Amino acid sequence: MKTDVKNLSKIVLPNHWQVIYFIILILIAAFGTFSVSAQVSGAIVDSLNQKPIPFANILFQNGKSGTISDIKGEFSLPSNAGDSITISSVGYHSKQLAVKDVVPNSNILLSPKTFTLESVDIFPGENPALQIMKQVVERKSYNNPDYQTNYSCIVYHKMSFDVLVPDLPQIADSLTKEIDNILRHHHLLLMESVSEKKHLAPNQSKERIISGRVSGFKDPSLAILPSQIQPFGFYKDHVTLLDQEFLNPASEAGLKNYIFILEDTIIENKDSLYYISFFPREKANIKPLQGSFHIHTKTFAIKNIRAQSQIPTTPYKLEINQSYEPTKKGIWFPSQLESQLLIKANSKFNPLPFALIGHAKSLVTAINTEPILDAKEFNSIILEDDMSSNPTAIEILRYEPLNAKDSATYHLIDSIGNANRFDKLIKLQKNLIGGYIPAGPFLIDINNIIGYNQYEGLKAGMGLWSGRELTGNFSIGGYINHAFKAKHQNYGGGIKWSISEVNQTSMELRYDHSMHATGTFSFFSGEILEWEDYLKEFAVTTMDRQSLLTGHIQSRIKGSLSGRLFLSYGKMHPLGTYDFSIGSTSAAQDFTVTEIGLKLRWAPGEKLSKTAFGVLPYSGLEPKIWFNIIGGKQDLNTEISTYTKIEAQIKKEFRTGPSARTSLQFTGGWINNWRTLNTLYSYFGTFDPFSIEIPNMFDTMSPNEFAADRFVLAFINHKIPLRQNKSGTFKPELHLLSKAGWGNINNTTHIPIYSFNKGFFESGILLDNLFNTFLFKYGLGMHYRYGYYQREKTIDNLSIRLSVGFSL
Repeated sequence: MKTDVKNLSKIVLPNHWQVIYFIILILIAAFGTFSVSAQVSGAIVDSLNQKPIPFANILFQNGKSGTISDIKGEFSLPSNAGDSITISSVGYHSKQLAVKDVVPNSNILLSPKTFTLESVDIFPGENPALQIMKQVVERKSYNNPDYQTNYSCIVYHKMSFDVLVPDLPQIADSLTKEIDNILRHHHLLLMESVSEKKHLAPNQSKERIISGRVSGFKDPSLAILPSQIQPFGFYKDHVTLLDQEFLNPASEAGLKNYIFILEDTIIENKDSLYYISFFPREKANIKPLQGSFHIHTKTFAIKNIRAQSQIPTTPYKLEINQSYEPTKKGIWFPSQLESQLLIKANSKFNPLPFALIGHAKSLVTAINTEPILDAKEFNSIILEDDMSSNPTAIEILRYEPLNAKDSATYHLIDSIGNANRFDKLIKLQKNLIGGYIPAGPFLIDINNIIGYNQYEGLKAGMGLWSGRELTGNFSIGGYINHAFKAKHQNYGGGIKWSISEVNQTSMELRYDHSMHATGTFSFFSGEILEWEDYLKEFAVTTMDRQSLLTGHIQSRIKGSLSGRLFLSYGKMHPLGTYDFSIGSTSAAQDFTVTEIGLKLRWAPGEKLSKTAFGVLPYSGLEPKIWFNIIGGKQDLNTEISTYTKIEAQIKKEFRTGPSARTSLQFTGGWINNWRTLNTLYSYFGTFDPFSIEIPNMFDTMSPNEFAADRFVLAFINHKIPLRQNKSGTFKPELHLLSKAGWGNINNTTHIPIYSFNKGFFESGILLDNLFNTFLFKYGLGMHYRYGYYQREKTIDNLSIRLSVGFSL
């Protein structure tokens, strides 16, 4: 049936079509020529879904020789193949065929097995596959191109998304048939990109996306997804697939947590390969991968790897295939990478009754193992979006031509995208990351729509700022909200200037007439507000009124070093007394305060991506260091005093098992010459008999229970994910927590003040991810207070906590 593209482009899409594209956006934020002597060629495919089976084994000459299907499932046989061939692949029934019965360029179907291999932990005698894999691990540093040589290459990426629709019934109306025809002859989404990749051995890399195109969008920002689904190589101890970290079977820990089976030894082009399958041990507590290797027998290098994730709780399933070829120097280098991403039906990412499936491939070309590289080119930014919005750029750099379905997709989806202005979704995504919702030429500040803390109660209001269409790099706006429990209004406004998006440099001048939590301290986090910062505000119980004028400039100074320089002046109006002050019976007097300060954040070794969605860090184990220095002046009844604050924090995460991680955090602060009680540090705890779990706070210490002008805090969190390799959706995470703190005070006033100079201690246990809904996971924990400040009644030392976090 012929589709009238011209008329379709005028249709305003129903909501479910726009939902499909928006889901894909969210998923991204938080995806032949043969030799002359060839006699027969074909492709190995799955009999159920007609998908190619990469790296299938084809034996001929009575098993004395053979070949392997490529990453597309395609193969060719030499003229001396003999009378019959035997085809096999892990997870499929083998098939034997006479060569004369193989139709040239046809598909050969393999039937998947209807059972799964049972985990076997003990083999009689010595397992030859394990011995081979030990050699692979031992020679990783020799076979990993990242360690062996500098290199540069060009990579062409391509990814398509489709809807897995069932076959139509014989009786179907014309509209259903037309929709079915569109879906079968067009992709739902198609994206391409070309990247320039450079590597300076052993561990410095940079990938620059130089061209891209996405069907339906003029903005090519989404074209970064195909390059980020799987790693460029399979030699690291842990491999990351779509932000999920898996234990690599080809690692020291992998040898202990996976079962390996030597399926066959293949002779290909006078070279031999070990064909080894792997799957997790039954008792291994790891996120499981299952698949197979082809290992070169002489060098123990990886020739092919096929792996798929086996996590039933995720809303998607991912399979990757990688193929390696030796360079002139004999280094096995990635030549082609493919991925298949299945987004399950009726899941939190896909409300449709049909699954979405994405196919991605990356072709590596122009490999140069002797490039001229400048060390200055390499820094903390390992991925950079340098794409042009001109779609013709990809035409020049495209490595392989589009097929008919690809061309039809661009023609149809581009016309629909133009008519329905799909680029607005990209704009929405970019603004949401910054905390705004676009509304015509204005931006609505999400943080001022609704909020809550224990002092003010529920807050509701509006924040509105001018957008780029109205004021360019400047933004003018303000906010107002009402606190229902405290029965007052907060309001303010200002002007922002975005100087450089590349370095995240901006200036802001603003005025706030609002509430300020007493006894707090904070560190610089850039444009991204951490989840625990939101939770800390939830537990605030003491606040003062402030009228404050502030100016600041912030920037990414160099690499992973960023910071903010600020100057503020305002009037403080204390509203109540503080629990740590024994003799305080009334609120303190008003005073004015002037502060100038510098807040820095440094994460040595942190890797960053610089895309149209901002400069964002990759998750990693690198240490993070924060440092504040602040000078202040207070004017209290014409009595002027000056003070200095120095605050610091360091956080480091360690891998303490195949899946376990331990994080350590140390925080300290010091202030001299303080004059007012609300200048002291006092917000260390969030005690309530039952409340929300707040990371890196004392759960059994009440807010303002103690105060200090100098303090040191230590937090240890040992996280052990449970039941990762078990059936079912119940995958709790065990957290063992211990916290300790010391604080003292140089009290020059006549008012007694409680401090915790004898040392404060608590420990607890948290079972996280007991259940989850949409993007959130929930758990339950219990903490106990002990030591010098232990309370008399046991029940008073306990705190029960509900944990809330993101779950993707």
